[in-house]
Order: sequence, then structure tokens, then C-alpha cells
Amino acid sequence: MHVDAVLERSGPTTAGPVPATPYRLLVVDDQREILDAVRLLFTGAEFTITTVGSPASALAQVKSMAFDASLIDLNYEQGRTTGEQGLELVTAIRAAVPSLPIIVMTAWGSSDVALAAIRRGARDIVEKPWDDDRLIALMRTQAELGRALARVSELESENDRLRARHPDATAPPSTKLFEVEGHLVRQAMERHQGNVSRAARTLGLSRSALYRRLERHKIPHNREEHPAG
Repeated sequence: MHVDAVLERSGPTTAGPVPATPYRLLVVDDQREILDAVRLLFTGAEFTITTVGSPASALAQVKSMAFDASLIDLNYEQGRTTGEQGLELVTAIRAAVPSLPIIVMTAWGSSDVALAAIRRGARDIVEKPWDDDRLIALMRTQAELGRALARVSELESENDRLRARHPDATAPPSTKLFEVEGHLVRQAMERHQGNVSRAARTLGLSRSALYRRLERHKIPHNREEHPAG
């Protein structure tokens, strides 16, 4: 299973289990007041925040540091509302770190821009001004997923190294990798109450790819009545 085919108050108000190490969030926006507001909102033991003000700086950060999730603006120049700069950043981040969940935010709500962001690999879109509790819950969920996907990537690399040392071996993928994959799939299906389309989007999978994993892990499901993506 490849990683890219695996699958608004002054502080946190929605309680959740504190991770062993804080979730690492990258926040990208050209407005200092937005960066300050997000930093204040997520202040606490559950998150550590890195803020940058441009797409170039964001790309440099994801190439040099490990993050569990990212929250990025769609527009970076005064007067521009097309979202193209943010969409290009989504594409660049996906190319650099396929497993990193991306949430996009914008003050200019547009179904076309939202759809374009999702098609390029964003997990969700948030409109400014945001709802604090929803944003915290969303970023917590995505950071948890991002951390699990990073673990899958590590296990895949470990398997690749083993295969390189023993090219004639026909052993199946490691038990750990299989277990992590199954956990991610079950978690996504539970979170979306069995909705395959939403679970697939959360995991970064097509519906057909998710159906294969549901069958592989013997997870009960109802096949949706529309073409697989």
C-alpha cells in the first residue's frame, strides 16, 4: 500500500486525548493577524505550531521538517481571490510529502475553488471566519491521520529495504504494515459512519481502492451505487 494511495475563541475548547508528543501543525497565511489567531487558538500541550507567510516558505518547511498536518491559505497577494497560488501550493506539498494532510482556508468561499483544492489533494476546506471548535477537531483528526500515514511510510521503507537485501524472497508485507493499514481503514469508516466516499477522501484513496482494502481486512460495508473513482 503506497502512502499516496493509502490510504473559530482564544484557545482550544474541545477536549481530546493529549498525544504522547504534540501534533506538529504547519500554518501558512500572508496575514500576520491570522497566523497569530491560529497560534493562540492552538496553544497548549496538544499542538506545536510553525507559521510562515508565503508558499515558498511553506514548501521549504515541509522539505526540511516533519509535520503531522498543514493548514494553508489560498490567496497570498492583495486583490487576488482566484485561489490559484494556494492550489499550486497544495500540488507542490503533495509532490514533496504525499502523506501530509492539507486543509485549505479562504475568506472567499467558492464551490469551484473548493472542488479544485480537493481534486489536487486537499482533505478539506475551511472558510474564514472559522468556528474554533470545528477547526480544532478537524486539525486534530487530520494530524492523527498524518502521523499514522507517516508510520505507514516508514514501514513501507523498511519492507523495501528488506526486499532489496533479499530480492528472491516472496514474503508478504510485514504484519505491522498490515495492522496499521487495517487500523486506518477501520478508523476512517467509523468516523464517517460507513460512508465509503467520505472515508476514501479522508484516506486519499479512490473508492475502488478502499473497497479492495475493506475486503482485504474483512471490514463490513455496503457498496455505494455510483461509479468508483
